[in-house]
Amino acid sequence: MPINNLYVNKYRLVFKQPNNYNFTIQYSGIVKDDINKTAAEYARGFSETKGVISQKGIYMAKSTYWLPTFNENLLSTFDLNVTIDKDWSIVSQGDRTKNEVDGDKKMITYHSPEPMDEVYLIGAKWTEYSKKLRDVEVQAFLRTPDQELADRYLNVTSGYLQMYDTLIGDYPYTKFALVENFWETGYGMPSFTLLGEKVIRFPWILFSSYPHELLHNYWGNSVFVNYDKGNWCEGITAYMADHLMQEQRGSGATYRRNTLQKFTDYVNTENDFPINQFLNRNNSAEEAIGYGKVLMVNNMLRYELGDEVFIKSYQKFYEDNKFKKVSFPEIQKSFEEVSGKDLSVFFKQWIDRKGAPTLSIYNVSSKANKLYFTMKQTQNEGVFNVNIPVAIYTEDSSEVVWKSVAMNKKEQKYTFDLDQKPLRIEVDPQFNIMRRLDRKEVPSSLSQVFGETKSTIIIPVSSKSKEAYQKMAETWKATQESQGKSVAIINDIDIKNIPIDQSVWILGYENKFYGKELKTIYKDSFNRSNTEMISNLESSGALVYAIPNASNIAQSVGFVGANSDAAIAALTSKLLHYGKYGYLGFEGDGAKNIMKGSLPTLDSPLSVIVNDGEVTAKLILRKALYQSKRRSGR
Repeated sequence: MPINNLYVNKYRLVFKQPNNYNFTIQYSGIVKDDINKTAAEYARGFSETKGVISQKGIYMAKSTYWLPTFNENLLSTFDLNVTIDKDWSIVSQGDRTKNEVDGDKKMITYHSPEPMDEVYLIGAKWTEYSKKLRDVEVQAFLRTPDQELADRYLNVTSGYLQMYDTLIGDYPYTKFALVENFWETGYGMPSFTLLGEKVIRFPWILFSSYPHELLHNYWGNSVFVNYDKGNWCEGITAYMADHLMQEQRGSGATYRRNTLQKFTDYVNTENDFPINQFLNRNNSAEEAIGYGKVLMVNNMLRYELGDEVFIKSYQKFYEDNKFKKVSFPEIQKSFEEVSGKDLSVFFKQWIDRKGAPTLSIYNVSSKANKLYFTMKQTQNEGVFNVNIPVAIYTEDSSEVVWKSVAMNKKEQKYTFDLDQKPLRIEVDPQFNIMRRLDRKEVPSSLSQVFGETKSTIIIPVSSKSKEAYQKMAETWKATQESQGKSVAIINDIDIKNIPIDQSVWILGYENKFYGKELKTIYKDSFNRSNTEMISNLESSGALVYAIPNASNIAQSVGFVGANSDAAIAALTSKLLHYGKYGYLGFEGDGAKNIMKGSLPTLDSPLSVIVNDGEVTAKLILRKALYQSKRRSGR
């Protein structure tokens, strides 16, 4: 029968003696599925294989079907005994209870007393490093000896384990290993993570993707996912790892804004679906829902119930569900038991229903110290019940007045009595609720260009790098079309004007549309030092940016210019990872990033001046989730 494009044999076992289920299965074969990068995977920068045994390394997982599968929902303990050449090592789940050399062979045993939903066998020639943290052995398996790199990972791992022990509960395994893979991956397995050789050497990985994979040992790799009811673990892992790291640096609001921007840019009526239908990430829209929207739902739970209830609820969820397959109903149960509240309406709306609200504010006025305004949900679908944080700045006050506006109609009027005259009102200024953003709330970004369902890529006919730009366009076209989007590639001499009803990529400094207007809009947004760098990049490097379409600000125009074919080839895959930025600069054939940032935002329609006067109050950042827990001693 075909499963995941593989043909596997299916057998029925009949036992002559009741309750005597001991039996032996013996088989052999070749495991060699080519490591490929599909169009859908191109944006992630990773390649995929169902399983491989080669001179470079071994990768076998559930997708390999190297072990019999008895029941999709079965969790199994196991002992894994491997005999291999003495220069090789093996990594799997559980404890390594044997690692002995006998002649030219090595015998390795892994013992996993914890129930698992699949069994991994990873092999290569590694140099091994280790460090003990209480009852947990922290390990690093590197393909090239590097004590300094290993020490960085061993030390930071110890810190993360202490943090999550405090935040969630005791680490569920006796080891955690960083394992260097022989192709680029970012996988989290029970008790280890499998990262590519380039990935592990990026310094920022230690404080972004790495804690994410470690946290998966709690969410997804000890509390397992019941995929029949939706994949809950990626969103909470992103919230307690990626978002937490940014929140500790004071950038939590920016991270949430970028998360909402991805949803706004990539998710549309054709590709949207409820959270409970998310299984895994195959494209930007699925990521924006399964990672981003779930992250924001968790943020709303924290915003409405408070840090203490949020933390205790996930501690209870972890303790009650270790080594079980669960989903959103079990999360709801934990939150209801800790908070003492009925959260069925909240979970039904955000888990079982697709979409998100789009907000607007108008008819803002005041009389003396009384503030009046009207809020409206402008999305096409029905109303969302949501509590919206509103910041009010008042005269002669150093503190912002916060109001939680309960909204359960498409349009509602509100009145607030204040102690001083209101000067300005801002709706959800720290991006705490799940919603679609207005284009004017955020700066132009590459994700706005990549995210449109329809786009045109314009090739410079007169450029010496025309073929390189053509290949970039064709690769992006394949990536976009794999997500159900429409992309046209056209030569600059074949059109008179830039389209205004879709996103546009203008490729090449020689492109006839890279003229005075395009450069002026861009350069006017920079100070003098940036302008000098831009001029240098135009002559010897690579320049990338996105700006609003001058004829329709609802659409964006992206530009890519480079001075070598090699740089264009490098940018083809790199730029798919820089979606949140509005401008970028690169140098050299390898396109090393030396400049990145966002252009100024347009005036947000959710920020309204009520009366003239000097605003002296400033928004105060919320304390990071872990910092608030550690400080209060909970």
